Amino acid sequence: MVRIAPACVFPGQGSQSVGMFSAWRGERVFVDTIDEASDVLGLDLWHLTQHGDPAELARTVNTQPLMVAASVAIFRAWQVRRPIPASWAIGHSVGEISALVAAGALTLADALRIARQRAQAMTDAVAPGIAGMAAVIGLDDPTVQRLCTACAGDGVLEPVNYNAPGQVVVAGHVEGIERLKAAARDAGAKMVFVLPVSGPFHSSLMRPAADVLARCLEAIAVVAPSLSVLHGNSLEVATVHSIKPALVAQLTAPVRWTAMVRHLEADGVTHIVEAGPGEVLTNLCRRIAPGVCALPLHLPEGMDTAVLALS
Repeated sequence: MVRIAPACVFPGQGSQSVGMFSAWRGERVFVDTIDEASDVLGLDLWHLTQHGDPAELARTVNTQPLMVAASVAIFRAWQVRRPIPASWAIGHSVGEISALVAAGALTLADALRIARQRAQAMTDAVAPGIAGMAAVIGLDDPTVQRLCTACAGDGVLEPVNYNAPGQVVVAGHVEGIERLKAAARDAGAKMVFVLPVSGPFHSSLMRPAADVLARCLEAIAVVAPSLSVLHGNSLEVATVHSIKPALVAQLTAPVRWTAMVRHLEADGVTHIVEAGPGEVLTNLCRRIAPGVCALPLHLPEGMDTAVLALS
């Protein structure tokens, strides 16, 4: 029997939800991982996700380390069910930190500290109300790039997440985003909506955050990845020497998710599993590469289905 080695993808901020751990209380490795992460962070992740204020759950400084913890817990549960190495590990934004833990390049404890420092630095980089992010649906990448240049005025407005064909997220000053909303609709966009985030992530306005993260990473030990990890900004395969610079560069560079998935497809990947809450990346992967089978692992029954599909 042929056993397929899938690529494993790890989601970023935005896939969290109240009650997201409910189905996993009977999974020992999942429970142990969340308990370990809670101890490292000094934050009860079980309470935050099951009984906490949704606004607290959505706070960037909580969400980013939570996503790393949840994704690693799901990946570890997946390894128990199917202990076959993944062919690739890639992450969307903060999900790249989860991918590096899966590949053994970072410890979970260090990854959580990086995620928390990263989140705090990103929150502090730009004062509230000055800048933000918006998703543009229904226009091609060059058109969105052109509109950003035209609408930026004296400020910053940049494409920052190339999520799928016809889905690009932009970030920058709110005045530019307002101009873009009208211009994009005139250009034929199906929809433009402002995202509920605390800052213009992955844009050049995040330079102060990148400087803070660079200092944070000086004290972090990194080892060579045991899996192939693709950096989301450069599309280069991670090495022990590239990881820290890539994590810093990621804060001010766009996430090239469409190109990342197509890279996997070109490498011969036939199956992708999403290790993390929700199905956001699963759905994006299906749009980007319809010929690749994408499967979510966020529920135990979905994980069981994926095991059967890959056997």
